[in-house]
Amino acid sequence: MTFEYDVCPICAQQFVSSDDIVVCPECGTPHHRACWAEHGGCAHADKHESGFVWQSGAPQTAEEAPVYTRCPRCGEECAPNVLVCPECGKQLGVAAEGRFDFNDDFFLRGVGTDPDADLDGFTVREAATFVQYRVNDYVRKFVRIKEGRKAGWNWAAFFFSPFWFFYRKIRKAGVLFMGVLLVLAVFMAIPLQKVQQQMLTTVEEYVTIDETMTPEKFMSDISALDPSQQEKIQNAVMRYSAAILIYIGVLFLPNFAAAIVADSVYKKKIEQDVRSMREFAKNAQTFRMLALRRGGVSVLGLVASYMLVNLVLNMIILYQ
Repeated sequence: MTFEYDVCPICAQQFVSSDDIVVCPECGTPHHRACWAEHGGCAHADKHESGFVWQSGAPQTAEEAPVYTRCPRCGEECAPNVLVCPECGKQLGVAAEGRFDFNDDFFLRGVGTDPDADLDGFTVREAATFVQYRVNDYVRKFVRIKEGRKAGWNWAAFFFSPFWFFYRKIRKAGVLFMGVLLVLAVFMAIPLQKVQQQMLTTVEEYVTIDETMTPEKFMSDISALDPSQQEKIQNAVMRYSAAILIYIGVLFLPNFAAAIVADSVYKKKIEQDVRSMREFAKNAQTFRMLALRRGGVSVLGLVASYMLVNLVLNMIILYQ
């Protein structure tokens, strides 16, 4: 007997012909062997005493067999219950409204909140599928937001904004914070450049700086000046140092804002994505596939945004 039209009750993945399948001797439910071992037995063990018998979802006649849909974009053969091509992501249809039930989820491990608890627009189970990493931390934050309490401070967003937003695939917010950072960097570079030029002018009044100047010779020339001249140079250097600290402090202002709003923005993003997924997927398997693709993290987004910001900042420094 084949089970290619059925799904494993533990991981909710449809069986394929190459799968290693274990059939429960009590009720006949098929499982992936790995899922059976991980779960410690049949997923329907609690129903055995009531006489539960598993029923296959496979078509009984040739007329009932599903007609596979070929994706017009990439040519992939898609099962009839899939409304988005798993190969290229093209929409193949529109699903009926409704929520979707999930089986035990890997990402729910260690989460101490009821998986079916509502978080204003999505469940804990759905949030886990999207967040994927540090699920328990973010679920606690989302619960606090729902209850009207402050979500708290997001240290990752503080230290790594705007890159954190791209890492979590919150691209609109990432572009906004990146734009604010670069605008501040450009405008703050103007007064910083003036203070730097004033310092250089002060130093060059007393010390000749040319191609033969070395750090040792520079310090020697400074030491040879009288105290009043040294004090003027020292004051100019101190003003420039203070300007650099102000410059860095201003560039960190968006990070403070990001740390405050990051969790709320992330929750809103998940809510919007879940609503969108419910329009595309008509069963739990398709919903899960799309959620896994849209959710999680993007190392490429993190690296690309970091390289772009550093490129622009280096250009600003070179311009000075």
